[in-house]
Amino acid sequence: MRPDDVRELARSAPYRWIELDLVHRSSGGEHLEVSLRHGVLTGRDVAHGRDLRDTQWPPSSFFRLVEPYPTNYRWCAMLDPYELSRDVDLSEIAEGELFGRPVVSFVAHAEDGYDPICTCCPLVYSEASERHEQPDGWTPAPGQFPDGVELALDREVGIVVSSRDRGGRLGGWFTTEITRVDR
Repeated sequence: MRPDDVRELARSAPYRWIELDLVHRSSGGEHLEVSLRHGVLTGRDVAHGRDLRDTQWPPSSFFRLVEPYPTNYRWCAMLDPYELSRDVDLSEIAEGELFGRPVVSFVAHAEDGYDPICTCCPLVYSEASERHEQPDGWTPAPGQFPDGVELALDREVGIVVSSRDRGGRLGGWFTTEITRVDR
């Protein structure tokens, strides 16, 4: 796959599925088992022992329709990774498999102009994303940001199924296993 093919897959993700069953885990301790039908999320927050049901579009949905989320806007970006379609350099593109499903993996580096779905929860945490959150004249600390973010998109539905910062102070990661898809 070429970078433009990956960008098109990311742009088309919301149109590639009707309903998903997912198991989501992250470096922040999240462990969610959910079913998602566009606009309705149900399931279980296994880590905290509570049931989930959300049928509300997030407040920013008037900018771009996004799915209900149980954690933060990174969840919305994971399901609709359109922010990877421009102002992001994609390198080390490889096809493979994760959780028994075909994926395309790559390393993403945000460029000037990168516009994440939410500036505090970007898929590509970087100096470019943080500039949206900081005042004019802000200077990042050395080693604050990763040297890119390793991402994988499911080849069938286009959502992000794996993310891992390469270095940086946060060292964040998540995986999302698709256990069922209805197209």
